[in-house]
Amino acid sequence: MLVRFEPSPKRLQRFLVGPLGPHIKSFANHITQQGYRPAVGWRKIYLVAGLSRWLEQKRVALKDLEERHINNFLRARWRRVSKRCGEATLMALLQHLRDSRVTRAPAPEPLNELGQVEQEYGRFLTQERGLMQSSIELYLRLVRPFVCRYAQKGDLRWKRLVAKTVIDFVLHATPQRGRWSTKSIITALRSFLVFLFQTGQTTTNLAAAVPSVALSQMSDLPRFLQDDQVEKILKSCDQRTNVGKRDYAILLLLARLGLRSSEVTKLTLDDIDWAAGVVLIRGKGARLDKLPLRQDVGEVLADYLRNVRPSCLSRHVFIRSRAPHVGLLGARSIGSIVWRAVERAQIHAPHRGAHTLRHSLATRMLRKGASLTQIGQVLRHQNVRTTEVYAKVDLIVLRRLALPWQGGVR
Repeated sequence: MLVRFEPSPKRLQRFLVGPLGPHIKSFANHITQQGYRPAVGWRKIYLVAGLSRWLEQKRVALKDLEERHINNFLRARWRRVSKRCGEATLMALLQHLRDSRVTRAPAPEPLNELGQVEQEYGRFLTQERGLMQSSIELYLRLVRPFVCRYAQKGDLRWKRLVAKTVIDFVLHATPQRGRWSTKSIITALRSFLVFLFQTGQTTTNLAAAVPSVALSQMSDLPRFLQDDQVEKILKSCDQRTNVGKRDYAILLLLARLGLRSSEVTKLTLDDIDWAAGVVLIRGKGARLDKLPLRQDVGEVLADYLRNVRPSCLSRHVFIRSRAPHVGLLGARSIGSIVWRAVERAQIHAPHRGAHTLRHSLATRMLRKGASLTQIGQVLRHQNVRTTEVYAKVDLIVLRRLALPWQGGVR
């Protein structure tokens, strides 16, 4: 059993020195809640006490503590110790003090021209388009190279922007990208050019100047695994370990319920209705859906929550196995879990992401006779055209659905 850091007041007393002394106990409680081991917890407290003594020597008032003071302290410390660590601990301390209103939050730095453009465009996407924060961040990331490229010409007077500049950027930025990646850039760029036009920064709507990419919803087969490969991936998790049990529960949600990786990370303890046997899914565009909780998935989830999940303040279902015990960070965490499971199962597939398990579920349902409407309901597609791509998966199924040709052989 893992022993958590829970310092006794008597042992902690000798570390209550300097301007940080009155606040070390609250920071120790903060460390305890994050599930650190005693040895790690004491190293953090020792480091904070060292910073407190340094602040006292340098006569830095606690209310004035900033990142630059922490950086100066660490540089002085690293001259004496060989291991350069401690930055994450002291930045967490600074955030803890700011959250407790002990130190002042830094004044926001004035935005340059690029920052102002991004801020205005982000506000446009929020207020006019109603996009989720994750989509806004994606659009900003895709548009940023275009803005930076245009800024290299001297200034950001958008009234000078012409169609040739837009076309040249697309031709420069997309040759080495796949079709779907290119389509994402084009969609974001058109959105940005509409923003410039609607806000009066350009006199012409240059969105029409963005070249199109030949891409059909039905152009590619969905990436999927065979049934035996999916089972092999599930069995690759070592359920004798806590990490193995957690990963097995995650993989079941992907393979049996068809959840997206982001939906797994958003899942909270309050989203599972054990009495009704349903789970609330927080999908794309703030959409909420309820799915029946299969018995096999429910049993594995219950075992994880009872016996494996660390005790912590987070309401997320799936928690980091190592301290700090917080919810898994982003869809990439789930993608890494799937990738490692595919590696362990020794499956040589060109695509190893979490979405492959979602495609595999849809393909299995189709082969067992489910209609495209039923598949769309399970996968929670908002547009029926999204589901139609699975009609190409199994030619045998398509032959069963096809009507006989009147001119053919009976």
